[in-house]
Amino acid sequence: MLFASFKGIGGIAAAVGIILLLSSVGYYLSARLRGKRPRKRLFLFSAGIVGLFLAGVPSAFSIVPALTTPPAAAVTGPGPGTNPAPAPAGGKVTAAAAAKPGQEGKPAVSTAAAAPAAPEMDQRQREALDFYNRGLKLYYARRYDQALVLFDRALNLNPASYQALNGKGATYAFLGRYDEGIALIRQALALKPSFEYAQFNLGLANELAGRWSSAISAYQAAIQLNSKDTWAYFGIASIYGRQDNVPKVIEYLLPAIALNPDAKAVAREEQDFAPVRGDPRFQALVKP
Repeated sequence: MLFASFKGIGGIAAAVGIILLLSSVGYYLSARLRGKRPRKRLFLFSAGIVGLFLAGVPSAFSIVPALTTPPAAAVTGPGPGTNPAPAPAGGKVTAAAAAKPGQEGKPAVSTAAAAPAAPEMDQRQREALDFYNRGLKLYYARRYDQALVLFDRALNLNPASYQALNGKGATYAFLGRYDEGIALIRQALALKPSFEYAQFNLGLANELAGRWSSAISAYQAAIQLNSKDTWAYFGIASIYGRQDNVPKVIEYLLPAIALNPDAKAVAREEQDFAPVRGDPRFQALVKP
């Protein structure tokens, strides 16, 4: 409403002035239509009202800002699932480990990128691949429950989607369902033995489960598929770090850093290297 924009005494004066001014104009027009001459004092009164109105306007109105300023956007809290899911207890799961690129689905390497649709795919396979790619983004964000929903939708459309089997298996591993996750990743590898990302995740799932020998073997198999897999080298080095095996840490951390210099900074913060952090050889390797 117009009067809602008036403020203080000046606003009251302006509001009264508007009402009386409109009344005066109405009286004047009515008199003219009846062929009568309005009284002179009416004009004086009207002039006074106009003056009162003009005096009150500068301090009274906030109409322009009120009409031109858009309302502030509503502030809402985060919806369900907007925060990353907490990492499961035990094994690989510490704050530093959760920040390791390899622990988040290996986003630092191209083999973990969204899967492209092949020309020979039918409509259901394409839709399944789309669900997988969307689920993969949620997995990277550690929104595991939401990722599982999309991986399942992909598998409902295409039970032979090795990508979705791999994604679901890795997600299960992060939720502490290690055996189920490893079984799904093995299914993905049975469908596509050359799927290096699944081979990496097989190592990751075993490492999360504390099965270090199996994890090292899987990581080594990933390296055989892709000799430039930074985080497979890093994964092996971190396992040897837990075992306080400095020579083996150096052996596998060296190629990881050579492939990706960012691995050096990650290694400085990685808790798995705590047993070897005081060793001069390790310090020399990871120093800035």
